[in-house]
Amino acid sequence: MFARSILAVTALLSVAPLMAQTDKNDAAHQAADAREVPVTKSLNNQVAAADAQAQSAQAQNDANQAQYQADLAAYEQAVRDHHREVLSNDATFARQRQAYAMAMRDWRLQVAACKSGHQRACEMPPPNPADYM
Repeated sequence: MFARSILAVTALLSVAPLMAQTDKNDAAHQAADAREVPVTKSLNNQVAAADAQAQSAQAQNDANQAQYQADLAAYEQAVRDHHREVLSNDATFARQRQAYAMAMRDWRLQVAACKSGHQRACEMPPPNPADYM
């Protein structure tokens, strides 16, 4: 019997603090809330502001990355266009050199014919390289 009373008293003692904690209308809880609620709200606002700043930074990083990718694609296209233009210029230059060489060959033949007495060769205009392109 004595053991039962000790057990009952122990159970009541362990439940009493729990019952006291659930009563939030007492003066101690209200005083604690009056001190802690503004601090908690302030901390929550700071966390929300930091979160908003992080989201803004992430959005800016995403925008920067998209701009970088667009710039990189434009640069690569410009390099390809330049390479194509260089190849075109090289081909044009090769054709121009070939046309000039053929015009010079015909001019030398014309001069040789003129010097050997062919009057008509002396009267002809010199070859135009543009005619050989």
